[in-house]
Amino acid sequence: MKKCLVLLGLFLGLISTNLYAADSSSGCGLGWAVFKKNSLVSSSLRATTNAFFLNTIAMTFGTSGCAKHSIVKNEAKQLHFSETNYPQLVAQMSQGQGEYVNSMAGLMGCDSAVFSQTMQQNFSQVVPSADSAKELVQNMQLQVLTNESLARSCGII
Repeated sequence: MKKCLVLLGLFLGLISTNLYAADSSSGCGLGWAVFKKNSLVSSSLRATTNAFFLNTIAMTFGTSGCAKHSIVKNEAKQLHFSETNYPQLVAQMSQGQGEYVNSMAGLMGCDSAVFSQTMQQNFSQVVPSADSAKELVQNMQLQVLTNESLARSCGII
């Protein structure tokens, strides 16, 4: 019975490996903490372990370790800043310059000149649809991800 379960686990792991084959990250989760070698077998076992234990157990053990881009890491700071300075930030975004826009660019890890210019050019897409500071931050992040020159200035590509 144990052999059948092990073989079934390996088989499912090999099947699910195709889903993770393009993963070039350093990895995260309990599977990466246990099986660190970069091989087909280790990859299968990582995928199976991560699928079996899910993220809750990995977080409990403190092994989730998933890397996040600086934009996501600083999202709480960005949200607090935009909530506190919403009127000034919006006004300066419409002008394409100012200390509030430069500060937000810094929190997002972007070049302030490119960020300010892009936010001014796309002001109608970023601000009017934002009913809250949270939506404003999400709209700015969307601009960073969809605008190639801005993404490059933020170090994403």
